[in-house]
Amino acid sequence: MNKSITTEQFFGLEKTNEILEKIFKYGILSITKNEKLFLDAISMSDSESILSMMDRLNNDTVLEDKYFKFELDEIVYDDDCIEYVGVLYTPDLYINNVMIEGNLVGRIVLFNTGDYSIEFEKTIIEKGEEVQYDVFEFCNGLEYELDSFIDYVIQELE
Repeated sequence: MNKSITTEQFFGLEKTNEILEKIFKYGILSITKNEKLFLDAISMSDSESILSMMDRLNNDTVLEDKYFKFELDEIVYDDDCIEYVGVLYTPDLYINNVMIEGNLVGRIVLFNTGDYSIEFEKTIIEKGEEVQYDVFEFCNGLEYELDSFIDYVIQELE
C-alpha cells in the first residue's frame, strides 16, 4: 500500500519542524503569535485552520543577516513616527558564566525627521528580582553591524 502525503501536509510538517527547531534553539518565547496559532491548529488537527495559518505565516515579515534577525509583529503609525514592533534576535549574552538568550522584545521607532531609536530589551529573574538588559548589552562589539541591520530593516519595511 502506497500512502502519499499532500503538498499542504508536507509544508505543514516542514513548518512545524521549523517552529519546533526555533523553540529548541531560542525558547518558547521566541515564537510569534501566528506560529503559536499554527501549532495550536496542528495539535487540534484542524485542517482548515492549518491552511489559514500557513497562509498567514507565509506573509509574516522576517528579516535577517549574519548576526541578527527581526520578526515584525505589527506596525504602529503615529503622528510623528512609525513603530516597527517585534522580536529582535541577537547573539546570546554571557554574564558571570550564565547565558541569556538573545531574543529581545521591543520596537524600532522611525521618526518623521528620519532619525530612529532602537528599544529592545530582555527581562529575566535574577536572585528573585527582575533585571532588564537592553539591546546594546547584547550587541557589545557589534554596534556597527546592528546599526547596518536596523538601516536594512527600515529600508525593507518602508
